[in-house]
Amino acid sequence: MRLHPYHQAIIDANEAAGRPYFHQLQPQDARSLLKATIAAAPPPGDLPEMARVEDTSIDGPNGAIPVRLYTPSNASAGTCVYFHSGGWVIGDLDQADATCRRLAGSSGCTIVSVDYRLAPEYAYPAPLEDCWAALQWASTAFCGPLLIAGESAGGNLAAACAIRARDRGGPAISGQLLAYPVTDHDFETESYRTVGARNWLLSTADMRWFWDHYCPGGIDRRQPEISPLHVPATAGLPPAFVLIGELDPLRDEGIAYARRLATGGVSVVLRCDASMVHGYLAAAAAVPCAREAIEDVSRWMRLRIGTEGNPGSNGIADDK
Repeated sequence: MRLHPYHQAIIDANEAAGRPYFHQLQPQDARSLLKATIAAAPPPGDLPEMARVEDTSIDGPNGAIPVRLYTPSNASAGTCVYFHSGGWVIGDLDQADATCRRLAGSSGCTIVSVDYRLAPEYAYPAPLEDCWAALQWASTAFCGPLLIAGESAGGNLAAACAIRARDRGGPAISGQLLAYPVTDHDFETESYRTVGARNWLLSTADMRWFWDHYCPGGIDRRQPEISPLHVPATAGLPPAFVLIGELDPLRDEGIAYARRLATGGVSVVLRCDASMVHGYLAAAAAVPCAREAIEDVSRWMRLRIGTEGNPGSNGIADDK
């Protein structure tokens, strides 16, 4: 296993600085650490121009939900509701800003980025209910095809919303983008055993910490809306693009979910990028592979909303 030099440099710098791991912190301190990291990073110089970026809020089940709307200059009729990463515990609109701009600019979709409530203050099902409310809102606020997308825990929430939408008869979803998604609560996969112990930006200990905050004792983690890999049947779920990194503890559950979807006749694109760690889309400004992944995903989004080519047939396709 060989890390990309960019990620190796980040990991080396974190170790030299004595940066704590998320599982060693209280949730609020972990959030502060992430915010400080984002604030200290130079802004990417290659982000596409947006016609409009608007911070607003929508009605949620327990009050207003902040959202950020990205309208690209090449806007199409498609809309994508996006859920950020952060283990259901950390993360916000600013963390996801660069990726949302890239997706909007490359796909032509209007992106609705959702600042859902976070655990442990708001454990399951609160984050999912916020995401579901945002999806329902977008389905009536915008015309044209509707996609959902998420990274990591956001990918988990996107997959859960797709299952719920199928089971409740809508909204209709034209595609689900699942970037290194959490799909199961099993820490015994090969990728957890071989990668999770190495603390390469995400560790097994971190994931246990995230899970314990999102689903504390007494909650059955086998529920499909919590662990989508356990959904009894996948027929009728929207077409999927599953994106994973080779050196990610979540790699194997991402692959397993892609295969699970395909067994139900769902059209699936699976892309696994060598030497990439968890969350690598955030490195798109510096890592060509991450930029290529954004472009690949965006091409698929255009296919799903009907602005490019033929969206394809059922089954699984390995993109890389």
